[in-house]
Amino acid sequence: MISALIPTKDSERLLVHTLSSLVSASAEGILKEVVVADGGSTDNSAIVADASGADWIESGNDAGSALCAGVEACKRGDWVLVIKPGAILQTDWQNEAVGFIERASRTRQQGTIVGVYSYRSEEFGVLARVKQTLIGLKHAMWKTTCYDLPFLVQKKYLQSCLARAPMLSVNAQLQKILRASRVHWLNSTVVFQRNES
Repeated sequence: MISALIPTKDSERLLVHTLSSLVSASAEGILKEVVVADGGSTDNSAIVADASGADWIESGNDAGSALCAGVEACKRGDWVLVIKPGAILQTDWQNEAVGFIERASRTRQQGTIVGVYSYRSEEFGVLARVKQTLIGLKHAMWKTTCYDLPFLVQKKYLQSCLARAPMLSVNAQLQKILRASRVHWLNSTVVFQRNES
């Protein structure tokens, strides 16, 4: 049903957290494979990916072409979860993903609909909630600003979008996809692990 695609470059520590958040979906059979598309890492990201059972795809020092190669390596899912290192999907995200995919498959615009997971802060207090609300408003008003958030997209649509701009940076490619898509905000949330180095 779903393939996960993680574009990475020197993200060893952050990759561990992201891969851990995908385990339950793999165990349930919803997530069929994880592909880590590397754009020239010099750390131990490859070892982390291998230890988790993820497929490792290298594409020189170009993270943009690595993303394109990663999509081509996604063989087992019709939908792709694009998720960056450090993103930690919260419990039960996979059940909402299944519901979204089933609902999207019944619409005529299924190819251009992208399901985006909302940002959630792990900080406490009123200021943290205000910050979270403002970030949510920014993402809702300017959908290209949410390129760091995990999103579900139909594989064929993702391939066609990336084929038009293979040499752009990963962020520019993701912004291009979001700009051309109809964004549906999913209720499940994502938090981000900060780099500890």
